[in-house]
Amino acid sequence: MSYKLKLSPLFAVEIIFSLLFIVFFGFGNFLIFILASMIFGVILLGVFWKNILEFQILGFKNMLTQFSFVIAGFLLVFPGVLTSFLGFLVFLFGIFFKIATKTKYTHKQNRNSSEEIIDVEIIEDGK
Repeated sequence: MSYKLKLSPLFAVEIIFSLLFIVFFGFGNFLIFILASMIFGVILLGVFWKNILEFQILGFKNMLTQFSFVIAGFLLVFPGVLTSFLGFLVFLFGIFFKIATKTKYTHKQNRNSSEEIIDVEIIEDGK
C-alpha cells in the first residue's frame, strides 16, 4: 500500500479561511495580517538559528521549546489565515512551556543558592 499525503484539502480549507477573512475584515487587513505573520515567522526562525549557532540549547525541555518555535515560524511564514492561526497557537504553547520550565529551573537554583561560591584568579609569573 502506498500512502500519500495530499495537501489539496489543506489548500482548499486555507482558501476558504482566507476568503472569509477578506469578507469580514477587508483585503487590506488581509495583506497586513499575512505580511506581519510572515515577518514574525522569519524572526522566530532567525532567533532559533542564532541559538543553534551559539549552542544555547541546554536540555531536552529547551530543545522542545525551540522546536515549537521552529514549527510556529514555518507555519507563520506560509501565507494563509489558518496556518498563521495554528502557528500562533504553537508559539503560545512554546511560550507557556518556556515559562513553566523556567520557573522550575529558577526554583531549583534558589534552593542551591545557599552554597558559597569562591572566585579564584590564577596569575602566572613571567620568567
